[in-house]
Amino acid sequence: MEIIKAFITYLVTYVITYYSIRYALADNILISTMNMAISALIAASITALLAVDLLRNNKNEA
Repeated sequence: MEIIKAFITYLVTYVITYYSIRYALADNILISTMNMAISALIAASITALLAVDLLRNNKNEA
C-alpha cells in the first residue's frame, strides 16, 4: 500500500512542478525537456523524503 501511495505522490508532484515550471518559462523543445527532467527530479526527491519519513515512523512503532 505504501508503494502505491508513494507512486501517486510522485505523479502528483511531477504534474504540479512540470506545469508550474512550464508556465514560468518559454515554450521551447529544449526548455520543455529541461522541465521534464527538473520535475522528475523534484518529484523523486519529495517521494524519497516521504518514504524515508514513513520508514522511520514504521521503525519507531515496532
